[in-house]
Order: sequence, then structure tokens, then C-alpha cells
Amino acid sequence: MSASQYVIGMVLVLAALVALVATPLLIVYSRTTYDHGSTCFWCHPRLPRGRSRH
Repeated sequence: MSASQYVIGMVLVLAALVALVATPLLIVYSRTTYDHGSTCFWCHPRLPRGRSRH
């Protein structure tokens, strides 16, 4: 196995571990009964808007 294959494999394993740990935490956070308010990015994402062409 070459060094680049090893590095790519380790990056994929680390990304999978981060996803496995983060997913339950995000689910619990999104299902809390606490009102996060209008400043919560997860509840109220602020997407960039394009300029109107009137």
C-alpha cells in the first residue's frame, strides 16, 4: 500500500467516525423543546440571496 492510499484511507475513517459521533448529537439538538430563537442557524438558516433583476 502506498503512502497516499494510507492517508486517503485514514481521512475516510476519521470522517466516518466524526459523522457517527456528530449525527446523534445533531438529532438530539434539533429535537429539543427549547426555543432556540430567530438567531439559531439550524432552525433559521440564512441563505445568501441573489440580487433581484427588476
